[in-house]
Amino acid sequence: MIDLHCHSHFSDGLLSPVALFNKAADAQLQILALTDHDTVAGLALLTEAARHSKLKIINGIELSVRWKKNDVHIIGLNIDHEDAGLKGLIAQQTESRVLRAKQIADCLTPFGLENAYQKACEIAGHDRVGRPHFAQVLITEGLVRDAKTAFKRYLGRGKPAYVPTPWLSIDEAVEGIVHAGGQAVIAHPLKYSLTRSKLHELINAFIDAGGVGMEVVSGETTVTDVNEMAGLCMRYGLLASTGSDYHGDGISRIALGKQRQLPLNCTPIWHQWTI
Repeated sequence: MIDLHCHSHFSDGLLSPVALFNKAADAQLQILALTDHDTVAGLALLTEAARHSKLKIINGIELSVRWKKNDVHIIGLNIDHEDAGLKGLIAQQTESRVLRAKQIADCLTPFGLENAYQKACEIAGHDRVGRPHFAQVLITEGLVRDAKTAFKRYLGRGKPAYVPTPWLSIDEAVEGIVHAGGQAVIAHPLKYSLTRSKLHELINAFIDAGGVGMEVVSGETTVTDVNEMAGLCMRYGLLASTGSDYHGDGISRIALGKQRQLPLNCTPIWHQWTI
């Protein structure tokens, strides 16, 4: 009944924060964290929607990080979203995200897709657009049949419209989260296709930076993967987090709050929270 990773339309989710609250209430969730990519714009609306309910809202964010040659995501939970330092990081990330989006649009122009940035912004409702928004533009314009094909043909690493981005470092992201009073968590650690030795290296760098948690359950994680991540949490003394990584019906295979349960041998990240 706890979901600490989901997205609203303020990043790349489909639903408004109010609609997310309604879905969480219908699912009888006890705790929900909104973790939009590099923005906290939806937190106030979600908190207000839940003000008279029993649902506990955790202020969250998912920061994009560049580690070696890999794009990694670090979640911040229980953050003070008004913290000046965190706001500075968000502004830096927004600038990087907008620059990348415009470069992606330029890369798509030779393939007959004009004004891709403006079209992506129209779909998103904001200018901090990401690759999923461009995938939707490609679908709408009839260049691909689905998002998977959009990434395989145009947007994925090594493809014509893939643009590497100067995201924050792990140290910058974790320091910003901690300074804002939050706890830093490695999001979906198996999603980065790292070798096991590289994953261990990432975890050590994260801990050295001050990180304290890792997602043991994320979206449609298998039982085998859950057990492996639980073992890594125990080995490194990390707190275990869980989330659906819900973006919307039709996009996410796991509904809000419907991800697998944490193994009992994990220490959950909320074990010292006042709930």
